[in-house]
Amino acid sequence: MIHKQHYKRLAKKMTSCWKIFFCAFLALLIMAVTLSFLPILVQQIVHATFIEHNTAVIKTSLLATSLLLIVFGLADYSSDYMLRKAGNRLHMQLNSTLFSRLLNLPTQQYQNQNVQLAADKALINIKQISQSAVQIITVLVRDTMIIFSLMLCLFWLHRDYASLVLLLIPFAIIMLQVIQGLQHVKPQANSTAFSRLACHLQQSIKNYRQVRLYGGQHQEYQRLKKEALSIQNDELQQTNYKVFIATLCRLIMLLIVVAITYLMIQQVLRGLFTLDQIGAFVMATLLLTTPVKRLARISRTIQNEQKHLEQIFALLDLNTISNSDNRVLAEIEGKLTFEHICFFSQETGKPIPNRIDLDIKPGKKVVIVCKDKQARSLLIDLMLGFQQPEAGRMLLDNVPYTEIKHADLLAQFAMIAHEPIILDERVAGNIAYGATRCAHEAHITAVTQAAQASEFVREMPNGLQTRVDENGASMTNEQWQKIEIARALLKNAPILIMDNVWFQSSAQTSFNDALTTLIQNRTTIIVMQSLPTSRQNIDRIYFLDEGTVSEK
Repeated sequence: MIHKQHYKRLAKKMTSCWKIFFCAFLALLIMAVTLSFLPILVQQIVHATFIEHNTAVIKTSLLATSLLLIVFGLADYSSDYMLRKAGNRLHMQLNSTLFSRLLNLPTQQYQNQNVQLAADKALINIKQISQSAVQIITVLVRDTMIIFSLMLCLFWLHRDYASLVLLLIPFAIIMLQVIQGLQHVKPQANSTAFSRLACHLQQSIKNYRQVRLYGGQHQEYQRLKKEALSIQNDELQQTNYKVFIATLCRLIMLLIVVAITYLMIQQVLRGLFTLDQIGAFVMATLLLTTPVKRLARISRTIQNEQKHLEQIFALLDLNTISNSDNRVLAEIEGKLTFEHICFFSQETGKPIPNRIDLDIKPGKKVVIVCKDKQARSLLIDLMLGFQQPEAGRMLLDNVPYTEIKHADLLAQFAMIAHEPIILDERVAGNIAYGATRCAHEAHITAVTQAAQASEFVREMPNGLQTRVDENGASMTNEQWQKIEIARALLKNAPILIMDNVWFQSSAQTSFNDALTTLIQNRTTIIVMQSLPTSRQNIDRIYFLDEGTVSEK
């Protein structure tokens, strides 16, 4: 069954391409008109050849036919070009909508494996749907125009036979759809019988000791064979029925063709049908064959693409984050408060931890030690507002998170991760990213120097415009961390989160200098797996273990 609402929504997406479709429709109209003139030219050629023996008319008609075919070819190329262009635009529009939707989902959706798999399939389905939609439109418009123009030609040639053909076209389309539908239907075994056979087979294997102990192999074999034969007979009956119906449809269509041919011969023998009329009539009928077949296949194409459409719109209908009514923060100091925070593991559903009460003052450097990697990740997501606590609340400068726009909340944070985070294909793009992507080159250069990264960046082939590989192997882990420091310096957020990163050994003075520059006058929260080797600049240390928070 075809769900029209999906195709209505797709049609709305295509309205932006109406100018392209209009040009394509004009080209398709030219194709239909040129085809309708071919039977008339064939009539003139046959009449001049076999009746008048007029060489000049033959040459003129052949020249006109050549010109018509050239026009038809140019119109075909133009329509194909326009429709491919419309398909590409639809493809990009659907991709853009999908990307926008997926990048603004609620955080919990990103842990949903089904959404991730559906997103991968959607990229393939969108390309398929874009091509199929254009194909369906092409067939419906082009072949409908061709059939209409050829029917006008047939009415001009012989009204009675044209009326007969007009009545037979819907019948032929139905017959072809039946035949094609039967060809695509696979015999379906009785699900109950098949389940019973599978159950008996499993039971026989499970009870192999008793079966073989009492010599029941032959009995089990006969029982299984009987049930398998019953299923096979059911499938054979379905196949025979399908073949019978398809053969009957073909036979009926063949009998109709024979009857029409017989009537035409009778009219010729009576002198009511001339030779040139027969030639033109046969030519027009042959030209009708292909568009009728294509129209008969269109319903099958629509049904096949319906599943892809459902998968695409299921993703496009996912709810995105919306907090337009929340307040916008003014300039903040960087105070962060945890009030009776309790959150749960998404895997086990157990609390991690039971309760957190912290009050981090502006400009302070606080270490939170947590051995559990998942708990550290959840704690960072809580601070960034990607996760909501099961109990308690988070406050920024005494303003609850629930009253702050999420984008405005994120603007107050920067983050340095232990593992390299590659966000762009060039060094400069990794520093000036997102909201800061339009930063002036002088600012990028300044933060690169402050992050102690200018020395190795200058040694790169193209400096800040050097391309970096996807896995970051072209740079060391320390170099990437300096790039992240430069990124954080450019954002200049009042709160800094350090994910398992802190001052290194005294040998790495350049990194320590860069980090010292970054943490100045910022609230800094260092989430560590273990106690940092360096206690430099640390104001407080908390331990998060087994559901409790303790201060060292």
